[in-house]
Amino acid sequence: MRLKSLFATGLIFWAILGTVSAQNIKIGYANIQAILAYMPETNTMEQQLQTYESKLAESLQIKQRYLQEKYAEYQEKAAAGADEATLKPLEEEIVKLDKETQQAQQVAQDKALAKRQELMAPIVEKLQKEIDAIAKEEGYTYILNAVDGSGISVVLHGPEEHDLTKKILTRLGIAIPAETPAATTGSN
Repeated sequence: MRLKSLFATGLIFWAILGTVSAQNIKIGYANIQAILAYMPETNTMEQQLQTYESKLAESLQIKQRYLQEKYAEYQEKAAAGADEATLKPLEEEIVKLDKETQQAQQVAQDKALAKRQELMAPIVEKLQKEIDAIAKEEGYTYILNAVDGSGISVVLHGPEEHDLTKKILTRLGIAIPAETPAATTGSN
């Protein structure tokens, strides 16, 4: 009975292995982080985002200065010996302003993130179209991002001919820098 079970397991294993082999899977990889860094659209996006974030920061600075002025006023009155009835409304106003400032900071962060995503969408779409075109033309089943978002290599080994980083850069019309970071050599 045990021999039959082992034989059946072996047959299933070989059937699966044969199916996978018959599918002719072709896997490529590219350093998307490096490609994005070389795309001129990314530099333009970063400049636009920086301008947007500066405007948001100006608004926050006004709120923070007003809060600091109120706090200085409170300290001044407290040092002069103001009574509880005079200080209590100032304390409440400072607490309220502090809460509003913190909320404004969160809203500004959310807006900056949304703006980044909005500006990045057409860049990623353009890159994805080129990746899809290469996959279709060259018969790739999968094209992986060789480096994760923090710059650490995900593809630890792969045939150099399947590193599509330079090919994608060329198709995007980007001059290939002398030292393109290899897709498999991230900072481990």
